[in-house]
Amino acid sequence: MLSFENFSLSYGDNPPVLQDISLMIKEGESLLLTGESGSGKSSLIHAVNGLAYQYYNGKSRGKLLFQGEDLSSLPIYKIALRIATVFQNPKTHFFNINTTRELLFTMENMGLNRKEMDRRMEDLLSIFPIEKLLGRNIFALSGGEKQILALASAYLSSCPFLVLDEPSSNLDEGSIAVLKTMLHTLKEKGITILIAEHRLYYLMDLVDRVAFLEKGRLCKLFSREDFLTLPEENIKAMGLRARSKPNSSLPEWKNEGALKYQKEDRFVSFSFGKIYGIVGENGIGKSTFLRKLSGLENEKGSHFSLFGKELRKRQRLALSAMVMQDVNQQLFGDSVEEEMELGKTGQKRCLKERCEGIIDGQENEQNKTRPHHTTKEELLNALGLSELKDRHPMSLSGGQKQRLALAATLYQEAKLFFFDEPTSGMDQKNMLRIARLLKSAIREDRIFFLVSHDYAFLQEVADEVVEMSRLFGSSQRKVDSCPLL
Repeated sequence: MLSFENFSLSYGDNPPVLQDISLMIKEGESLLLTGESGSGKSSLIHAVNGLAYQYYNGKSRGKLLFQGEDLSSLPIYKIALRIATVFQNPKTHFFNINTTRELLFTMENMGLNRKEMDRRMEDLLSIFPIEKLLGRNIFALSGGEKQILALASAYLSSCPFLVLDEPSSNLDEGSIAVLKTMLHTLKEKGITILIAEHRLYYLMDLVDRVAFLEKGRLCKLFSREDFLTLPEENIKAMGLRARSKPNSSLPEWKNEGALKYQKEDRFVSFSFGKIYGIVGENGIGKSTFLRKLSGLENEKGSHFSLFGKELRKRQRLALSAMVMQDVNQQLFGDSVEEEMELGKTGQKRCLKERCEGIIDGQENEQNKTRPHHTTKEELLNALGLSELKDRHPMSLSGGQKQRLALAATLYQEAKLFFFDEPTSGMDQKNMLRIARLLKSAIREDRIFFLVSHDYAFLQEVADEVVEMSRLFGSSQRKVDSCPLL
C-alpha cells in the first residue's frame, strides 16, 4: 500500500533528515515507528502526508509510493482524501472555535451529504465517547482534550490510511484507554495505521511490526513477537520506553510549606526545595492551576501568600518561570544559544523590584543548595543540545524544542518553576535526562511544579505528588460551552 524505496529527505542545504529508507507497509497493517527524539519520525510522517514537500520545501531522493502513485507529485488535498493525519501538536488541526463545528467541518470539506455526516457522527460516538467535548469552545479545552478532538476528526475522514504522531503525549490513562479502543476498532475495519510513539505499552497488542529509527536511518525492523521478546537491556540501549504499563504508585502530598493558596476556608501549601508532581484526568484544571499559582491568571476569592506575606499577581509573575505545554508559544530567539539569554536579565530585575521584602531574609536560611547547573553550556549539555546551539529553534524536532524551553527556563532567576507536560513526546533516554537535570537544579530557594501524565517520569523525580481532585474538590474543573452559530 505504501512503499519507501531508498528514500532520503533533506531541507535546504542541511544534511538529510532521512537517509535511504526502504520499507513496505501493507494494507491493513499497523506499524509502530519509534526511536529517540530527533531520529526522524516526524519527518517521515511529513513525507507521507505531503507536508515535507509542499509546506516545508523538502527535497527527496528515491521513491515514496502510495497505491503505486508518487506522493511527492500529488497535491495536498488529494493526499488528505486518502491519508488522514493526527499531528503531535493538536492545535494545528483546528479551523473552528466550536468543537462540534470542527468535527462537521472535516466532513463538509469532503463534500459529504447530511445523511452520511449523521451516520459517521453516530458511528464515532458509539465507539469513541467524546460527548462531553461537543459544543465546547476549543480554546477552553486542555491539551489532552484537544488531542482527543483531533483524533475524532481524523476518524471521521474514513481514510484508508491513518498516520498518528505521538497521539498519547498529552493523554491521561482513561483517554489512552479510549485511544487504544479506537485504534483496535480501526484495525478491525481494515484501516492501515502508521503511528510514531514513545509511549509503547498501550500498543503492544495492536501493532504488527516495529520500525526503529536512529539518526534518520531505519536501523531495525521487528515483528511484534520479536520486539516483545527483546531483552530489557536492549530496549534501554535503544533509548525506548518500557513495553509494560508503569507502576502508578507515587509519593503522597503533605500539604505543608511557606507558599500558600487559599480559597474560601480551604488552603493548599507547598515547601521550598521540593519537586511537586500535579496529576489528574484531562480537563480537570491542572494547567489552569499552574496559571493561577504563577500569576498568569487571577481568580476571585483566592489569596496567595509566601512566608505569611500577601503575594499579589505581579509578584507571583516576578517569582515565576514556566515551560508551557505548547513550547512553540515561548521560543523567540534566532538561535538556540540566543534563546537561552532571552528573559534572563529582565527576570532578575523584575524579581528584585517587585518581591523585595518578601524573599529577602529567607535566602540566607535557604543557602544550603544542592549541586545544580548554572551555565548555558552545562544546561545545554545536560539536555543533549550542545551541538544544536547555532540552530534556529523552529528547525528543531518537537522533543528538542521541549528540552530547549526547559533549559532556557531553568537558566532564569526565578523561585517558582512551572513545567506543563515537560516530557510530552519524550523518549526514555531524554526523559531520564530531564529527571536528572531537575533533581540537580532544585535548591532550597526554589519550588518546582510538574504537571504530567508520565508516571514513570514522576517516579524518577517527584518528592510529592498532588492529585488535582483533592484541591478544592471538583471546583477546579472548567467546562466552557460554545453555542452553535
